[in-house]
Amino acid sequence: MNNRTIRIIIIISAIILGGLIWLQVYWVKKAYDYTEEQFDNRVNLALMTVANQINRFNKDTMSVREPVTQVGPNYFVVEISGIVNPDHLQNLLLIEFNRYEIDLDFQYALYDCFLDSIIWRSHINLDSSGKLINQSQENLISFPNYKLSKESHKFGVYFPHKKRYISSQMGIMIYSTIGVFIIILFFVYILMIIFKQKRLSEIKTDFINNMTHEFKTPIATISISSEQLMKESTLNNPEKIKTYSRIIKDESARLKSQVDQILNIAFLDSTRTKLNKNPVDYHSLIKDVTEKIKIRADERKGIIQLELNASQYMIQGDIDHLTNVMFNLMDNALKYSKENPQIIIRTKNKNHLLIVEVEDNGIGIPTEQQKLIFEKFYRVPTGNVHNVKGFGLGLSYVKKIIQLHQGKIELESTLGVGTIFRIFLKTIEPKTYEPTSIH
Repeated sequence: MNNRTIRIIIIISAIILGGLIWLQVYWVKKAYDYTEEQFDNRVNLALMTVANQINRFNKDTMSVREPVTQVGPNYFVVEISGIVNPDHLQNLLLIEFNRYEIDLDFQYALYDCFLDSIIWRSHINLDSSGKLINQSQENLISFPNYKLSKESHKFGVYFPHKKRYISSQMGIMIYSTIGVFIIILFFVYILMIIFKQKRLSEIKTDFINNMTHEFKTPIATISISSEQLMKESTLNNPEKIKTYSRIIKDESARLKSQVDQILNIAFLDSTRTKLNKNPVDYHSLIKDVTEKIKIRADERKGIIQLELNASQYMIQGDIDHLTNVMFNLMDNALKYSKENPQIIIRTKNKNHLLIVEVEDNGIGIPTEQQKLIFEKFYRVPTGNVHNVKGFGLGLSYVKKIIQLHQGKIELESTLGVGTIFRIFLKTIEPKTYEPTSIH
């Protein structure tokens, strides 16, 4: 599956998911509006019945044709012909709300047009069956923001929890919406897993191909050199024997180094990974690694500069693995420098931490790749150019070792300028012991 096909799949999937989300939101909104409309209609009918009963009780023959006015999403104002007792009004409201299945807490207020004021307000609490639990004068709101006519008596009804009530009435629609979103999340998760597995498959395939090539070269060289050693013309020439023997030795060492890289990662993947921790003089470690890698730097006319300014450089760690860490970082600095490599190793202290920086003037790492380079088998893509050898295991190993030492590693890189790897390790108090030597 090529990148173009993957992009098309992602675009189509995004469109489908977007359409499903929009459709679900649309139907939820429609369902909410319909449920709210049904509720408002029931409230209107109940309040109209209450108004007619009050008018009949007051023996009014000129009752208002449309007494109920909805002045807000939660507010209803009802005109009546005369004054009404608050208890009587409350009983009527409870009866009609129960008849129309309005089992929702409400507040009501009674307006007297002769006094031009609200003469009664109360909060009614109902149970799930619509029966009265209690009434109180607490948590009352002001009368609806509605220009009251002074020509008639009125009462207002307010539902403080209407939105919550409407949502609860939608029932199955809410559950279906949650179900759809869960399905969408699973769909997205599955897509992510598929793409991740594809990427891992590509990385591992690349690793196997690269490993085969890396092993094939020294093995072929050793095989050819061995054949030459067995020739009679070579046996009579000591210089040729030395040359082919040196080639076999160098290639064997190279092969061993490559195998060691893979074994180191296998060691770290083991659940029984244990480090042999002892006091380590990190400055001595850096100097020893520098001596070993200096020959390669000299061959490329490079410079390795040490700025070991830390006053506390003793740590508790596994010296073999920490040596490999420094070797990997310095080896990378050499490999990814174009010409005349300049490597600076710095140390300093901050808050009982030893900070080790490995800076180079190499090709740098693109910003989008910087979060990935510590992943196992990952190598920064270079197109069809494969001038830098390796398995993509070194930095993964480095990060794991530093983490096992309760430390951390950071990266700072600018494309075309260079890279700085920064290690943070806890220091220990200096004592009268002999630090562990490098094997």
